[in-house]
Amino acid sequence: MWAAGASASVTLNPLPNTPTEEHKLDLAGTKVLWLQGVAGSGKSSIAVNVAKFFEHTNVLMAYYRFEKAKQGQLNPSNLFTTLALQLAAQDAALEAKLVELVTSATSLERKSQDPAEQLRLFLLPLLQHNLNTYHQVIIIIDAIDESGVVPVRSKILKPLSTLAGLLPPGVHILLTTRPESDVQAILKASPALESVSQLFMNELPDCTTIQDIHEYVRHMLQMPGLTFKLEHITLLSKRAQSSFQWASTACHYIVDRIDGNQAVRPSKRLRNILSNSATVESQANLYGLYTTVLDAQFGNSTPEDLELLRLLLGVLVAARRPLSLTAVLQLLHVHFSQYGEAEDLKEDAIVYFGLLSSLLTGTRLTSVSTPLLPLHASFFDFIQDPNSLYSVDVEQTHRILIESCLAVMLHGEKKLHFNICNLATSFLPNSSVLGLSPLIQENIGESLMYACHFWASHLAAAPDVQISTVETIRTLLSTIQLLYWLEVMSITGASPLQCLSSIPTHVTSNIAAEVAEAVCLTSYYAIPIAQSVPHIYLGALPFIPTSSPLHSLCRQFAKIASVSSGCLQMWPSLRHVLEHGIEVECVAVSKHNIVAAGLRNGSIFLWNCQTGEQHGQHLTGHTKSVYYVAFSPDEAVLASGSDDASIRLWDVQTQSAKGEPLTGHTRHVTSVVFSPDGAVLASGSADQSIRLWDAQTQSAKGEPLTGHTDWVRSVAFSPDGAVIASGSDDESVRLWDVQTQAAKGDPLKGHTRHVTSVAFSPDGAVLASGSADQSIRLWDVPTQSSRGEPLTGHTRHVTSVAFSPDGAVLTSGSADTSIRLWDVQAQTAKGEPLIGHTGYVTSVAFSHDGAVLASGSADASIRLWDVQTQSAKGDPLTGHTRDVTSMAFSLDGAVLASGSDDKSIRPWGVQAQAAKEEPVVGHTDYVTSVAFSPDGVVLASGSNDESIRLWDVQTQAPKGKPLTGHTHYVTSVAFSPDGTMLASGSADASIGYGMWKPKQPRESHSQATPTMLWDVQTQTAKGKPLTGHTRHVTSVVFSPDGAVLASGSADASIRLWDVQTQAAKGEPLTGHTRHVTSVAFSPDGVVLASGSADESIRFWDVQTQAAKGEPLMGHTDWVRSVAFSPDGAVLASGSANASIRLWDVQIQAAKGEPLGITGISMGSIAFSSDGAILASGASDGSIYFWDITDFSSSNIISPTSAMDVYDPTPSWKTLLDNGWMKGPNNELLFWVPSSCRTNLSHHSLVNVLGKKDLSQFIRVNFDNMAVGDQWAQC
Repeated sequence: MWAAGASASVTLNPLPNTPTEEHKLDLAGTKVLWLQGVAGSGKSSIAVNVAKFFEHTNVLMAYYRFEKAKQGQLNPSNLFTTLALQLAAQDAALEAKLVELVTSATSLERKSQDPAEQLRLFLLPLLQHNLNTYHQVIIIIDAIDESGVVPVRSKILKPLSTLAGLLPPGVHILLTTRPESDVQAILKASPALESVSQLFMNELPDCTTIQDIHEYVRHMLQMPGLTFKLEHITLLSKRAQSSFQWASTACHYIVDRIDGNQAVRPSKRLRNILSNSATVESQANLYGLYTTVLDAQFGNSTPEDLELLRLLLGVLVAARRPLSLTAVLQLLHVHFSQYGEAEDLKEDAIVYFGLLSSLLTGTRLTSVSTPLLPLHASFFDFIQDPNSLYSVDVEQTHRILIESCLAVMLHGEKKLHFNICNLATSFLPNSSVLGLSPLIQENIGESLMYACHFWASHLAAAPDVQISTVETIRTLLSTIQLLYWLEVMSITGASPLQCLSSIPTHVTSNIAAEVAEAVCLTSYYAIPIAQSVPHIYLGALPFIPTSSPLHSLCRQFAKIASVSSGCLQMWPSLRHVLEHGIEVECVAVSKHNIVAAGLRNGSIFLWNCQTGEQHGQHLTGHTKSVYYVAFSPDEAVLASGSDDASIRLWDVQTQSAKGEPLTGHTRHVTSVVFSPDGAVLASGSADQSIRLWDAQTQSAKGEPLTGHTDWVRSVAFSPDGAVIASGSDDESVRLWDVQTQAAKGDPLKGHTRHVTSVAFSPDGAVLASGSADQSIRLWDVPTQSSRGEPLTGHTRHVTSVAFSPDGAVLTSGSADTSIRLWDVQAQTAKGEPLIGHTGYVTSVAFSHDGAVLASGSADASIRLWDVQTQSAKGDPLTGHTRDVTSMAFSLDGAVLASGSDDKSIRPWGVQAQAAKEEPVVGHTDYVTSVAFSPDGVVLASGSNDESIRLWDVQTQAPKGKPLTGHTHYVTSVAFSPDGTMLASGSADASIGYGMWKPKQPRESHSQATPTMLWDVQTQTAKGKPLTGHTRHVTSVVFSPDGAVLASGSADASIRLWDVQTQAAKGEPLTGHTRHVTSVAFSPDGVVLASGSADESIRFWDVQTQAAKGEPLMGHTDWVRSVAFSPDGAVLASGSANASIRLWDVQIQAAKGEPLGITGISMGSIAFSSDGAILASGASDGSIYFWDITDFSSSNIISPTSAMDVYDPTPSWKTLLDNGWMKGPNNELLFWVPSSCRTNLSHHSLVNVLGKKDLSQFIRVNFDNMAVGDQWAQC
């Protein structure tokens, strides 16, 4: 959306209503008039009146005023868009021009919140448009110093400083500011300084200022029934001594309608000000006037009354955001109650605020929503002056406010309770609830919302608190009140984790366990908490670990889902999985817990690693993969290096590009890093060089650093910025002197393959390097020598290394998909590897506090890990070590045989569901197919080593020598029904498919690839190979009577062969559009089924060789295997999309929902002899057993009772949208934590052989779950 937060309307609220004329400021004589003055000197008054003067003339006028109290609405991000809208609203031609500018801008440019970009793209072209219709264009920007802190306001001051020289004739700008040093430094450094005229308020002619103040005082004192002598008005104007704020405060005090219990006596107040000796001595001193006003109202007050006044004023100063009078009274009600006179003190407070109406806004009870704010910021400065009689104790006020906030939450009139906003359904996220704002206002209100948002902030500001307060916090964080508090934080869009993180250590030492549990809950379940109030209960509660004290909260809710098995025992290390759908090349974590991820498509995503939510829009600009991202030390800038050979700098606040790309490298940029002071950026490249860049000017510093003889993979600055380390494909690490840009000593040698990553320890004494040789090395930087032996444990190349902030822990990511933690001092592994990614880990980074570890992966996800809870997970159960490619049951169903990419065959006892003896080994490459002879005595196996082997099932010994004859991989083997013949299919080694992966490609083969028949008794080939397919044969199977052999091929066809004559039967069966991966006969031999890489299954009539019906669709990836049940009624299919589907053969339709384990590909499948069990081989090296005797349309994710109104047709695994299970109309059904998604199982899973056991899988019972419009009954 363009111009979010901007407005075309102009609101002019003059302070003094004086008739300032244009000529007084001589706007026509300058392009930019910069008006400066101290607080209260009348700058805003002049700005408003200039605007009012031009409002109804033939002049285009735009006006923008910053206010410190309204920085949420009035800020640099909408300044220039607001000005553009105001100008366009006054002229049709300019409106058309603005529409043209917005339409022609890119999507990223339209969304940009960078003031410089907005000025360049929209406002400046508008000003440069033909303006002949108008004599002048006047732009007024008032109170720039109130636009924010120094870094924020510099974002508008810098572009404004360049604007002066670009303005066309007739365009004038009036700027007003206080004389702040940063404002002066930027504007005085303007390249167009000659176009900027400076004017100080004290340089205005005294007669002019005094005349304006005199006119203002006369106007303010013209009240019905009031008559003041002209000499008194003149004297009061002179006493102001050019201070408009003094005059404004004095006039408000004089004409105020409340004076305790007495009638208003304005004349007495006027005489009081004029006769006060302190005021006479320092009339221009606002503090003196404030003292006079307060003395007049409270001078005769008792100490108790003054204490109440200081408390009321202290609340306004200490409040984290402006509060209305009603909210202040509600917050202080409990505090007043301690004195037993709550109502009396409340009445006194109302009176006191009324007496302050000349100094504050919102002092009337009738002003329900008007915040209590000072009419001028200097009043709050005054009441914090320790020399003032009315000085407030801010620290003590924070103590009172923390107690007040807790009391409002737990005991207030609108206290915390279940479903506080009466939400009607659990299907909608908070953002889709209609009329949400009125619901919040009615049910929560200002004081309860404030208490929920800021209790911890007041706690952090109080130097100490009472024991009773700590116990109240314990109650809030350990009981059901915690969930109620989370409701308010969720519905109002606040961050509970940020709130909890601000609790100071002097408090957490007493309630450390409760705070830690609350942090875990809000961290791991940040997504449902942030997005949907009902799912705080429905989604988060069921998965709370059993060891957590918060787990007992589940018992208070009878109608939520329950984890029937596999419940978490403790909070997992994995916090969040941030899913992109695009491979993640790199990650970086800022001090404020923002994760930046560079993606393969050239874009960059930002995430909040505490909540797991996306942070703003993605950054686009690179045209190829982003290989590296790095935050500047002040976190204002993000640098990115790309395969497009460029480096880009991004403004983190506005999320827009800073200037043009940095170019100079001739090949892709592999690494970028800022120096510790942020002044220099270093980059490494595949062009074998390192380059240094000036981060401010974005220009190259000196010549490239050369010396490496291959790609530079990684660069890092030492903590003091004096040294750069670089790792290269030339197997070396080099150190460089930043000052001289020369190499320091000889290269560090030791790695035996390319160096992928380097990182300095925080003290700069140690350098870590990761390598493709699967090791990490530590180097002593001063001596440039190796420290101890390499750290080994990874089984593939190390891709990234990083030190924890305290330097005690080193982490490494690897292509073996794991992350490891290492004790730097002992140089040993810390616990077991962190497992969860399904693709190689590309990058690792610690959060600033070292509590969170982020990892990016080629599986298109970012995972966040809790470093504290990382612990050993024990040894995995033994079994296959690589993909299971093929399986077969013996005829009696007692034995299951499996072949694997680990080159072995394993027989398993089905009854005991355990391995039988040792693996059967003999093949020298992947085992691709296994088959039992009909009598179960012989097992045949085919392999990528081009051979077939026969094995004695009883002894597990080979029967004779391997059967050789194929010249390429054997892809499939099958016995004839009488067991006398074995058929085998073969493939060209240059093509790999399904669950097995070929070795290095061999020479290309374009000729037909054959099927061979073997005599099992003699173990010799029967006749010549069966030829006809034009590409490799993927699967062969005999018909039940042994008369026909079917073969599937990568040529997308199936062929039938007469076994007796060894001749083709008719024409090929065609219809598939990609590889045929598997074929199977029905038990009666009437139907042939085929699965294909085109994601379909087809049925064929064996007699007529014609297709039966339409293809069966439902898989979203290659179908790898098909198998009929023993009775022929059901066909099972396994797919690369992590699912198994069952199909009704008679009606050719899907039976129920898919079976599967999220993230694990299911390849080979086989039915037990009774058809009750389906076994599936998987990509994780395990074999899964599924009970299909009572298979129905229900599944583990769709409740069969509460959600029976929905047709659960999509696979539950495909419903996971950032953890959400959703209904057909995008309804929120249930949320699954990231640590549970890969082990979430279908109810039919009965056992697992291999690396996992059944207890590792998570089953959820939804029978009694209340959802939708029934959720509040949970």
